[in-house]
Amino acid sequence: MKKFRFLCAFLAALLLLPAASIVLAEALPADGAAEYPIAPIAGDGVVLSYDESAFSLKLAPLYGMLRIEENRTLTLFASFEEGWTYNEQYTNFFRDHSERVSVTNGANGEKVFTFTAVRGEYLSEDEIAIVGIYASPEQLPQLHIDAEVPFSQIDKQNWVTASFTLTLGTKQYQSGDFEGTGAVKGRGNTSWGQPKKPYSIKLDSKKSLLDIPKTKKYAIVPSYSDPSFLRNYMTYKAGLLLDGIGYVPKCEFVEVYLNGSYNGIYLLVERVDIESTKINIEEASGDELTGGYLIEKDVRDKIDFSSDLWFNCPYWANQNKDYFVLKTPEPDDAALANQMRQYLEAYMQRVHDAIMGTSSESYTQYVDVSSWIDFIIVQELAKNIDGNMKTSCYMYKQAQDDKLYFTAPWDFDLAYGNPATTWNNADYQHNDYYDCPNATSPSDFMVINSSAPWFDKLYDDHEEFSSALKERYAQYRRSIVPAMLAMMDAQGAYLSTAMPSDEALWHRNFHSGLASLRTWFISRVAWLDGEWLETEPIGLDFALNAEGGSLHFETAANPFTGTIIDGRIAAVSGNAGMDSSESSVTITLGMLAGETLSFDYKYSTEQSYDIFSFSVNGQNKFSHSGESGWQSYTFTADHDGSYTFLWKYEKDYSYASGSDCCWLDEIAYSGDAGAGLIGDADGNGEVNVSDALLAMRFAMGMIDESELNLDNADLDENGEVNMSDAISIMRIALGLE
Repeated sequence: MKKFRFLCAFLAALLLLPAASIVLAEALPADGAAEYPIAPIAGDGVVLSYDESAFSLKLAPLYGMLRIEENRTLTLFASFEEGWTYNEQYTNFFRDHSERVSVTNGANGEKVFTFTAVRGEYLSEDEIAIVGIYASPEQLPQLHIDAEVPFSQIDKQNWVTASFTLTLGTKQYQSGDFEGTGAVKGRGNTSWGQPKKPYSIKLDSKKSLLDIPKTKKYAIVPSYSDPSFLRNYMTYKAGLLLDGIGYVPKCEFVEVYLNGSYNGIYLLVERVDIESTKINIEEASGDELTGGYLIEKDVRDKIDFSSDLWFNCPYWANQNKDYFVLKTPEPDDAALANQMRQYLEAYMQRVHDAIMGTSSESYTQYVDVSSWIDFIIVQELAKNIDGNMKTSCYMYKQAQDDKLYFTAPWDFDLAYGNPATTWNNADYQHNDYYDCPNATSPSDFMVINSSAPWFDKLYDDHEEFSSALKERYAQYRRSIVPAMLAMMDAQGAYLSTAMPSDEALWHRNFHSGLASLRTWFISRVAWLDGEWLETEPIGLDFALNAEGGSLHFETAANPFTGTIIDGRIAAVSGNAGMDSSESSVTITLGMLAGETLSFDYKYSTEQSYDIFSFSVNGQNKFSHSGESGWQSYTFTADHDGSYTFLWKYEKDYSYASGSDCCWLDEIAYSGDAGAGLIGDADGNGEVNVSDALLAMRFAMGMIDESELNLDNADLDENGEVNMSDAISIMRIALGLE
């Protein structure tokens, strides 16, 4: 009885309020279309031919996507040089619209590619930028290292005399083949304990290998923790496009033989050092203590305190105590070495005080803003667990210059969501435990948090710094990010022929690893776009509805939001990286028997633990975890009535994998969304207080029947809408029926 009196009073009060407005799907722009030229990438060994003047599409921008404005067909011809074989798996000819693509055989092994553009469909800028045709070589370069002792006896401390023979494979380099002598020793920290070991190489004289600038100092990196092999490679190659960091290591892939035995595919890379072709600064000396120095940020467990030229860091923000190591110069005179360390320790304290605001000096006196911004962007793109100035982070200081410069991004095997990275940088004693995320989720800042206090302070407290960072990211979003996506295709094709031998020896799955890397990276970029780009939010209804649809959806805490994925405007769950959480979206429809609700979905989650599910009226229809491409599902109503559809992504208490989310798109109802939903008096696809108010106004003669849906509002089916119907609708809206 009390509930009934409350409902009557509540309805009477609502009579004084205006009716709620109907939510409409956003309209497409009527103009703004332009011709977008497309420049397809020809991979190594590929020759392309096409009509450049006609290889374009008329497109209109919308929510960061490009809407095709007219039907058009694009045709491309590809031929392949001797020793190169067309690679279908990694060729990317409008991959996100594969149903619009045909590939046929032409004359003399030529391939003919055709894309049929359909008006009203969408492309992403990335999809256009990374159209590329790729081939695989018969043979990679081979590097033979013959040491004077068995490799099982080689350690990290002692150089061992060795001879080196490098022979080119199918791909040609101007530096040609090489034979020479030098020395080899082990390298790395965690990686040295792995079965496929890394090594440092020191040639007797400077030589260019695989067109890497002449140097004596190389390394071969096995990428044992990275089944894609590309985490280091694509970081170093894309790093060449950076504006603020002047030096990024050069690298190429080789097959390595140790004392005659095949040991797999490695990345041959120049070692970081002060040289004219690397970090080109004058080394400090006893006469000039102000610089230049090459410095590495490190932590306690990775320092040899007996041999490394270490000095104290002015903060402790990681689980292991933070230190710096002087890499170059390495003076033989112990007294001079101590002078340098003391000078640098005092210098780093001044840098710290200026950044943290505990001195009167401005951070701009010590921070080279351009290189610091580049460094942060690279580390955040990769979500590098070590990139928070924990380890393998290089910087230099020049003589008579107070600024500290970041340089040489290094060691990304465990970055880019590598599932082997099962830890984080959180520490209750030394940082804010709760703002240090795991490394596998594509969300959250990895280096802009309390585990890296310099970056955190600059980003949070200096608007001019964060604004400059976002502006630089917007620039790189159209250069470096597409380049990295294209490299995944190009190098996937390049390594495909040689990879089975490595896989047989070391038991890793290259193609699966590369697919996982691509999925994670796309989600990571999408998250960073949301943080750093000024884009118009994509309405949830617009993202979920099929073309021409007008369904209205509800989403709760950690809401689903509009996003761009695989050339689609879709919706994504909102709880990536949040342990013990859920994200859901729902809609209730009045359906007639035989009517359908269809949708597309995709998921990328921790197998068996983080679950994407779909239910109807509380009955589960499916539950999925792991990785999937786009799939379709159709539900058919078996009787007339009200149906509540719920899509939900539930995360357990720990860990994450893949992109840690699910996506929904193309939700389509075969009936009239406003026609059959019981209680939906205003016909907007949902039942709420506005419907009860509308029914009450009609019952009191305040509006006529043209302003409400009589069939939906007549709950007792007596042929009229009265106060009893209005109260019943209110009970439905409040969840009491």
